[in-house]
Amino acid sequence: MKIDKINSLNNPNFKAIRVARTSNIVGNLTTQIDLYKIYKGDRPFLQKLAESVDYKKLAPYLIREMQLRWQKILNYCITRSFNESNSSYVSVSKDKVCGIMTYSKDNNIINLDCICAIPLSKTERVKLFKKTMFYQLFKDASDMDARGIHLDAVTDGPFELVSKYEELGFKEDKKPSKYISMFCNKHKIAEQLRELPFDIEYNETGEVKHTNLLKYLG
Repeated sequence: MKIDKINSLNNPNFKAIRVARTSNIVGNLTTQIDLYKIYKGDRPFLQKLAESVDYKKLAPYLIREMQLRWQKILNYCITRSFNESNSSYVSVSKDKVCGIMTYSKDNNIINLDCICAIPLSKTERVKLFKKTMFYQLFKDASDMDARGIHLDAVTDGPFELVSKYEELGFKEDKKPSKYISMFCNKHKIAEQLRELPFDIEYNETGEVKHTNLLKYLG
C-alpha cells in the first residue's frame, strides 16, 4: 500500500509528545516502553515508518503470506493515523519504534482502528507491547467516560488474536466473518485498569516538549 507524500503545509514543530514511561514485568525480565502521542507534524515520520519497516526481514520465521499480511496491517494503521480526527500513539523501546495504535470515537464509543507491533529485530519482539498499548487505550476511554471500546479482530493475520482480546475484557458481539467484531464495556475497562498494573508500571510524564520521532527509526 503506497502512502502519498505529505507536503510542508503542516506545522513541522507540532510533533509527538511523550505521555508515559512504562516498566513491564515478564517473569524476571523488565522491558521499558515509552508512549508518544502523535500529531499533525508527525506525518513525515509516519511516511518514513511505512517505508522503513520490512516484515520480510523482521519476521523471517513467518511464511511470506503472513509477512505481507502484517505489512498490510501496519500500512493500514499508518494510513488511519493520518486522519486528524483519530488519536494515535507510537511506542518506543531501546530507542526503536516497536508499535503503533490509532483509534477514533463515535457516539461515545471508542473504535480501535488498528494496533500493530513492530519487532526490534528478527530475533526480538517487545514483551507486553500490546498490553501496554491497551492500558493507554483503557485509560483514554476512562478519561473520556466512553461507553466502551469496539474493535474488529482479524482472523487471517500472522497471530491468533481473539483469545488475546478476550483476556483483555473484550467479548464477541457479532457472528464470525473475515473480522470478528468485539466490544469491551465500561465495567471491563475499569477492571482492566485495576489488573494491568500488576504487569505494567505506568508513569505519566506530564511533558510538553515535542519530539522528532524520526530519530527512533535508525
